[in-house]
Amino acid sequence: MLHMNPAMVMAQQAGHNHDCAAVKAAVGGSWMSAARLQRANRGSDNYDIHYYLIDLEVSNTSTSLGGKVRFDAKVISAEMDTLWFEFNDNNTIDSIRINGQRMLSFSRLNHVVRVPLLSTLSTQADVSLEVWYSAAPTSSGFFSGVSNAQSPTWGAQVTWTLSEPFGAIDWLPCKQDLWDKIDSVDFFGTTSNPNKVASNGILTQVLPLAGNKTRFHWRTRLPQAFYLIAFSVTDYVEYLTYANPAALAPDSIMVQHWVYNRTNSNNQTTLNFWKPNMDATDDMIERFSVIWGLYPFWEEKYGHMMAPLGGGMEHQTMSTMGTFGQDLTSHELAHQWFGDLVTCASWSDIWINEGFASYGEYLYRELAFGRANADSWMTNTQNSGRQPTGSVYAPAGSGVNRIFSSNLSYKKAAAVIHMLRWEIGNDSLFFAALRHFLSLKAHDVSTTDEFRSIIEAFTQVPLSNFVQEWIYGEGFPSYTIRWNQVDSTIYVWPDQTTTSINTPFFSTTLPIQITSGGTTRMLRVDPSAGISRFQIGASAVTNVALDPGNVLLKGSSTIQRLNTLGTSVGSTDPEVLNIFPNPTSQFLRVSGIRAPFNWSLNSLNGQAILQGRIEHDGEPIQVGQIEPGIYLLQCNYKNEKTLWGRVQITE
Repeated sequence: MLHMNPAMVMAQQAGHNHDCAAVKAAVGGSWMSAARLQRANRGSDNYDIHYYLIDLEVSNTSTSLGGKVRFDAKVISAEMDTLWFEFNDNNTIDSIRINGQRMLSFSRLNHVVRVPLLSTLSTQADVSLEVWYSAAPTSSGFFSGVSNAQSPTWGAQVTWTLSEPFGAIDWLPCKQDLWDKIDSVDFFGTTSNPNKVASNGILTQVLPLAGNKTRFHWRTRLPQAFYLIAFSVTDYVEYLTYANPAALAPDSIMVQHWVYNRTNSNNQTTLNFWKPNMDATDDMIERFSVIWGLYPFWEEKYGHMMAPLGGGMEHQTMSTMGTFGQDLTSHELAHQWFGDLVTCASWSDIWINEGFASYGEYLYRELAFGRANADSWMTNTQNSGRQPTGSVYAPAGSGVNRIFSSNLSYKKAAAVIHMLRWEIGNDSLFFAALRHFLSLKAHDVSTTDEFRSIIEAFTQVPLSNFVQEWIYGEGFPSYTIRWNQVDSTIYVWPDQTTTSINTPFFSTTLPIQITSGGTTRMLRVDPSAGISRFQIGASAVTNVALDPGNVLLKGSSTIQRLNTLGTSVGSTDPEVLNIFPNPTSQFLRVSGIRAPFNWSLNSLNGQAILQGRIEHDGEPIQVGQIEPGIYLLQCNYKNEKTLWGRVQITE
């Protein structure tokens, strides 16, 4: 995740715009051209990368860097006569070798390098590309592939990389393809003393060199997405802690914190200032390992490398951190499961990364400090996610500011995941389903539909409507709940209005709490069922509350008693009409009025679309030929009364 200056965050949205989202959103307005948002390097479909060797000389005083990158790949097309890779046109390529042979010609256009091969390679052939180069990326607003800045608090001068979503080409010859995870990486970073170079995986060697320089060798042998490869360089001090998840006992996981070797104006070191916060990382790893499965990169480590980016970024095994606030730390750690172990299949599916990482903030609060603490976070999150339009799923071709929308991809997505937990209705099943998903898609990518299918199959809870309404759909509902008690039966009749015509109905089960005889009971009410009936005993209902646990993302809602609800069919109140199924795509039926009666299906502006007469109770009204949308059903009974009801017709 990327982050922006807190003052800028507050300017965008007071109080609760996640730092990470803020900078990711800012990227779109500062430097991303429309052409760069689209993947230009379709020729890279011809091969699958499995290994990177990155050997660079870097500095903490500028973004300039240079050296060699080699990647080994396998041809996956029928044949390949040209090797394509991506690299910023502003960077200098000194030479290129393919399979050990120097290539004398190559072309560059729109950040794509095309190298004609000396001979055509057939499928499954090995291909090794070596590129010697130098780069001096310029500052690009709040984000660039390589950045250099001084920490305003600690004075440390730092160079760091941040490649998500399209910045890798600023510093690394690469293939920006989410589907092609890299099996292993050796990263060598050489810098002047006393600086240190941090990166992914395990630090295997620190080699002193002539000229007051040191070479740091980091190695990872676990698959990772291209944008999760990273480094940072400054004068660091190392602080080690150890997490002890039960599933790994008696072994432990090293947590490697690299923080500035600096002292602030109060004569306090960076390490001592942040040490209590960093210590909490161990507890987070242990708790997340219970609910989501063992920390996925336990064979190597988890760690943090500081940089003045105003937030954090979930680089695999080594998150880049501006600070160590609790929510930020838990968010970036949660990404190691959602975003790193399993990565979104396209940037449209980014909610899988960011929604679950944001929900990780909630879950850590709930697990460590209790539900009340977590629910205060959820209230703020719902306030941010309560957007009248815009979907959690980022439409294809979206710009970076839309992909990383704080309100939609982060906040609303987290609120929707919280509702999914309610919809499944069993915490043990909910978390088991997530562990199953992570296991099936480990070291792979996932689409939104794959996520739905896996969770649905595991829980046996139908989720097509839920995902269509809350992930692909827009807006949120507000409810009017009418209820009445007749003898030992309570009748509940929910109605809703929505903020977007693109999603006219939300079928999420409603948690409605009733109090009677001094006890409370939670009802699960299906809003599409019309009037629902529950046997509750003879004690009088003294209170009815919608969603007392604040699970639903909803607008202002009202609850009112309707004394005629559930009484005689001959009631003169026009609000006893019950239409079901609703929504519907083929037919509907009506209860609450005795046949025969005349009916008219009208548009919201009053135009009659379809008319007819029901002669017998339960006789269906066929609506399959009607365009999807919201309509009003008018029923006239013996010319004595008119009843109205709202109908949603779906495809």
